[in-house]
Amino acid sequence: MVVISSPHNERIKLVKMLQTQGKARRKHRRLVLEGVRLMRDALDAGAQPDFALHVPDADAPGTLTHDLLERLRAVGCRVLAVTPELMTTLSDTETPQGILGVFPWPELPVPGDPALVVVADGWRDPGNLGTLIRTGAAAGVDLLLLTRGTVDPTNPKAIRGAMGAHYRLPLRTLDWDAIAQAYAAHRFYLADAAGEQLYTTVDWRQPSVIVVGGEAHGFGAAAAAIPHTRVRIPMVSGAESLNAAVAAAILIYAARAHTFG
Repeated sequence: MVVISSPHNERIKLVKMLQTQGKARRKHRRLVLEGVRLMRDALDAGAQPDFALHVPDADAPGTLTHDLLERLRAVGCRVLAVTPELMTTLSDTETPQGILGVFPWPELPVPGDPALVVVADGWRDPGNLGTLIRTGAAAGVDLLLLTRGTVDPTNPKAIRGAMGAHYRLPLRTLDWDAIAQAYAAHRFYLADAAGEQLYTTVDWRQPSVIVVGGEAHGFGAAAAAIPHTRVRIPMVSGAESLNAAVAAAILIYAARAHTFG
């Protein structure tokens, strides 16, 4: 078995760029997935990897890594071995899991008539965004939109937080003019701790757009300029606000409750 040890190998250099540069991810339309579960979830969603790298000592028969490698080979993915030292330099985690893969950029089609659209307006934390993507996919959100200035959804921390959900939830970045025009027939609901309507009293069966602003500044002026209703999530006295991903999850599941029976 040939084991790659040089950081100058072309595939190694590509992985390093994809892990550290959003510009490179956009240029190559590729991203890196690390670990057995994340790669397996992407495969389950139909994603076809370009190639995978693994540490030989991590793939003993009977392990999850071994099973994943067999699956990767079965779908025609080229699997290459690298030294533990090289894997450490490529990994974005404190404790590398010994396997990663380069996958195509997820580009699911945008539904023509989405019942529920969620907008992350000015989010800065990639972990929170990853949680939102994972929650939206689990709850059956039709489309997730990011406004300009929101953190890169292919940031490695967002990728890890989403756990493969990038391949199950359509996602686009748009400016507010495009959002307002495309979804003019929808009701816009802005999450606001001082909102006039309790979120549990909203008729979520109508086509809706839920807007959740970033934790530092909330939703922006462009969102507020669109005709909307501000909805609140009740909190005990003295609590300032909820984590943005938590607030979004509460509103999403309220909006989807009628579909779960």
